[in-house]
Amino acid sequence: MDKIAWIIGETYIYWQSIILMIASVTAILMFAGLYIGKSGNVAGTAAAVPMAMISGLFLARLVHWYCQSAAYESFTAAITDWSGGSFALMGVFAGCLLTACLLRLVRLVRNLPQMLDCMVLAGSAGIAVGRLASLYSAADRGMILQRVTPLAFPVVNAITGQMEYRLATFLLQAMATGIIFLVLLSVWLVGRKGKQLPDGEITLRFLMLYGAAQALLDSTRYDSLFLRSNGFVSVVQILSLLAMVTVIVIFSVKMVKAKGWQWEFLGIWLGELVFLGGAGYMEYYVQRHGDRALKAYSMMAICLMGTVLLTALIRRLGLQNEKSGGKYAAAHHGR
Repeated sequence: MDKIAWIIGETYIYWQSIILMIASVTAILMFAGLYIGKSGNVAGTAAAVPMAMISGLFLARLVHWYCQSAAYESFTAAITDWSGGSFALMGVFAGCLLTACLLRLVRLVRNLPQMLDCMVLAGSAGIAVGRLASLYSAADRGMILQRVTPLAFPVVNAITGQMEYRLATFLLQAMATGIIFLVLLSVWLVGRKGKQLPDGEITLRFLMLYGAAQALLDSTRYDSLFLRSNGFVSVVQILSLLAMVTVIVIFSVKMVKAKGWQWEFLGIWLGELVFLGGAGYMEYYVQRHGDRALKAYSMMAICLMGTVLLTALIRRLGLQNEKSGGKYAAAHHGR
């Protein structure tokens, strides 16, 4: 149950709503500051903010209804009555992407990757703040912990009425996303100063880092969202995997274009496959051996970290030649 902050007459104001509002304002101001400072496109910014908010909220509710249809009387009730129910963050991502693409289509935005870079930076800042809203509700909780730790959060079981100490997944998500934001903002500022960071680079790095973090942390939640046809792997984990594989493919293509084909690349790609497979197996393992969760999640974290590091190596190999104009491309150009 949500905790009430103030009661004004018959109006109840909840702490969760306050934190989410602060998170939204944080994301909006961050996006406006970064995008206008980078592109000077005030009109694009003014159009993007309301479009992203409206489409993001609608798609977030649509995704939640699809995954948790039993929580609503009907589809119509889910879409028209927002006094109850919840929202899925992945819908907000979809809304922002849709907004950026539409604005590019009508030419109000000239550089789509540039806008997406600013969106993911602003979004990561907003998520880091917004996840703390779960501090004031019963949502976004992890597994039951056998002893009280700094990462344990007390929750009253709605059925038994007993106090349970669960992993504070919301706090871990806020911390992880906050770190990702600081790292990417630093890369963006340094790259902008040196004018060596390609547009879209921040977006791809965000997808890799955030995807890896969510693949692990979403597994610890007891309120994960699942496809109707699959009750084992959460939608967030599926999308996280797709995001990571997409980034690996894009960076690999850039690497091969920059350096030409080398047999050593097969070893790197095999390593990626092994790490991703290991993370997938650990998810299967923890679902069947909950009493060994610490071991399973530790191994999963190592595998995902290995995937991130190998992807960073792939990108570094590609960037080495991109910065020098591409030795392989230059050699062929001179023939």
